[in-house]
Amino acid sequence: MSDVEITKYDPKDITLDRRMYEHAIDKGMTFSQYLDSMTNSGPGDKLDAFEKQLQRYGIRLVDDPSAGIPATKVDYFFQSNQAPTTILFPEVINRMARVALMDETDILGELVARMETISDSAVLRSIYIDDTQAQRTQGRVGEMDGFPTTTITWTEKATTLRKFGIRIKASYEFMRRASLPLVQTLIGRIVLQTRLDEVEMAVSALLLGDGSGHASGGAITHTHLDDYQGGDATTFADMGLKAYLTWLGIFYPGQCTTIIGNASDILDAVLIASPTTIPVWLNNLINKGGLGGTPVIVNNPLGDNIRFVVHNGTITALTLVGIDKRYAMIGYREVGTDLTETDKIINGQWTEIVMSNTIGFQTLFASARRQIGSGHGVPA
Repeated sequence: MSDVEITKYDPKDITLDRRMYEHAIDKGMTFSQYLDSMTNSGPGDKLDAFEKQLQRYGIRLVDDPSAGIPATKVDYFFQSNQAPTTILFPEVINRMARVALMDETDILGELVARMETISDSAVLRSIYIDDTQAQRTQGRVGEMDGFPTTTITWTEKATTLRKFGIRIKASYEFMRRASLPLVQTLIGRIVLQTRLDEVEMAVSALLLGDGSGHASGGAITHTHLDDYQGGDATTFADMGLKAYLTWLGIFYPGQCTTIIGNASDILDAVLIASPTTIPVWLNNLINKGGLGGTPVIVNNPLGDNIRFVVHNGTITALTLVGIDKRYAMIGYREVGTDLTETDKIINGQWTEIVMSNTIGFQTLFASARRQIGSGHGVPA
């Protein structure tokens, strides 16, 4: 059977059409990705397919002071002699929002193993992992005995997904006369709230579960470790280094990569006091000393570059959530644009723009999500 040949076009030969947005969503792509799939590209190309279309119609997203050329104004997209440019404008807005989110600190990237892109959220089901210490231990197996088994399957319950959106309402006169850099600045500030809403949902899933109802839903809870010195720890700063390292060690054979909490508790955790007297070998280890025979902790509970994420939301005071980001949770983001809003923009019938996205999170291994809260004693 011969290979299927996909026709590619020169950018100037592509006829822009509003239906391309529908085709892109059907294929699980953004408009930019769809254009890229049908555009010829050569080695050394510095522009992607969408940028080539902007160049084709003389659209500048930024000012060029050295040449004395200003950025394009929104009004240019809707001039009667440039009808194809109206097709590009919704994706210009979408890309501005994506760039704004990428430029911000990627807090989601600190919480999830990966973000999956989906095209149909209606069929997204939760993952169930039947994973216990006994099931995953690979000891010596007799000749007729079975191997330990970890079961991974889809549940009947769909993953909880939420649509986050924001409505930008501006006068028609303002939007038509505004420059693209000005619009991008405004959108950049507006989408900050979208990022905060997404992070709140992610932290809630880590702490409380993803809504699927399976046994590994919420983070495993441990009591507030005492300092093993006979005193009472009322804040994380009082907890003591040994207790703190004991909690981190519970993640074995994984490793705590990220700790989440409100600003006060994170600061207290960072300020946990070291022992008054540090053993010589530990001091050498901390300072990368080279003395012969210095013990080395292979599975170091201190971890390598633990990340602290400040989040003043779902997590209550005197609670820290530790995760092994590699195995704690994955996220899903739906590809697509609101077609109704897109059509309104293309037709020039808009007085406001709605930007939205659908996102959801699935928890994976319970042992990779552990919270430490109020109370005293060593965790079970």
